[in-house]
Amino acid sequence: MNYTIRKIREDEYFLLNDFLYEAIFIPEGVKPPDRSIIEQPELQVYVKDFGK
Repeated sequence: MNYTIRKIREDEYFLLNDFLYEAIFIPEGVKPPDRSIIEQPELQVYVKDFGK
């Protein structure tokens, strides 16, 4: 497979919340958390003001 790694563009920042949710480790057999979990302030520090 060929991959290209590039800087994220500002118009793609909205994807960061999707990436954050996908990065949550969910052990096998455990129900995934509701997507709203990423709205917690402790997790939003990873996407808030990204690129600044």
